[in-house]
Amino acid sequence: MEPIVPIVKKTKPASAETARGTLADLIASLLAAAAAFISFGYSALFFSRFLENDTHLWGVLSAFLLCFGVGAFAYVPAGLTSLIAWQAHKRGATKRGLYVTIIAVLPWLILSAVLVFISDLPKIYSVPIFVTILILTTWALITLRRQRPLER
Repeated sequence: MEPIVPIVKKTKPASAETARGTLADLIASLLAAAAAFISFGYSALFFSRFLENDTHLWGVLSAFLLCFGVGAFAYVPAGLTSLIAWQAHKRGATKRGLYVTIIAVLPWLILSAVLVFISDLPKIYSVPIFVTILILTTWALITLRRQRPLER
């Protein structure tokens, strides 16, 4: 007599390291992190240039607020986008996070389009900014579109 064996296919348990997101989430996270680090680095570079000439505390404080305050308009949205994309890669994207990403990068999309098409800024500076923001915006919109159920 044969033993009774349940007819159940064995499945591998989902490991904690399995990503729920896609490769696009990881690329968006790395791209946004690189943009955040580069913009923070430029803020630090400009601040160090001010330190070469300023000897008074008020001048140094003013330069710090100028460099890192204005730079925050670049590295905060980029860092936030990187964090949201990383969480989307690890746990899956949320609509709220994608909406926050779109709202955070929308001013940069408009500004970078102006820099490319209207401004006299050399294209070597303006085109990479425009392409980076365009990629991040496209990632957020496509991921958001994937989240919505199909309506007929």
